[in-house]
Amino acid sequence: MTMHSDDRDQELADILDARAGRSALAAGAGVNRPELRKLLEAADLAWVSEQTAPPLADDPVAAMLGLVPDSELELDGKALSSARKRSGLTVSALAKRLSDRGWEVTGRDIFAWESGKNLPRVPALINALAEVAGADADRLRRPCGTDPERARLAAVVGSETFKALAQRWARLQGTTIALASSALESRMLVAVHRGGAPEADVLLASLEALVDSVEGTKGS
Repeated sequence: MTMHSDDRDQELADILDARAGRSALAAGAGVNRPELRKLLEAADLAWVSEQTAPPLADDPVAAMLGLVPDSELELDGKALSSARKRSGLTVSALAKRLSDRGWEVTGRDIFAWESGKNLPRVPALINALAEVAGADADRLRRPCGTDPERARLAAVVGSETFKALAQRWARLQGTTIALASSALESRMLVAVHRGGAPEADVLLASLEALVDSVEGTKGS
């Protein structure tokens, strides 16, 4: 028996209203009329297209907007803390400004990040933090899993000043430049492990003072 169009429309409407998050076909499981089932299949296609979206990592629009977490870079908590303090913002004020921009960030989140915990890897969020704190976004990023102290030491060891000091130390100790570099690096590690967090220029100045002192002793 062919359904009257008004009856068909009413039954279809009743099924769609009653599905409560289920597919239309599931809600109308007892419907055997071919014409109505075809309409339910069409309704399912429309519903699925509205309810589903690609995973965030596969969404090109999200990637373009910087909303996809970066697997290689993360927020540098210490750099954020320094930038925030330079800008004169409190933790709560920074969180409020981010919230005003649509980010669900609390003061507790900021505290955690500055302590090196739960560091975000979302480029757009790091950019927003940089803008609010008036900082260069690149200075708020670091390679994922990087120990800040090790990163600082690596920067020192790679500097031309350190290489020159290693050459001088090698001559003083009658050893190779490689061994001299290792010895100076060990001295820097001791300084860092004592609880301080000296900047690169302070570490280099300390090493230079050591080399100058030994040179002065041997020259006298």
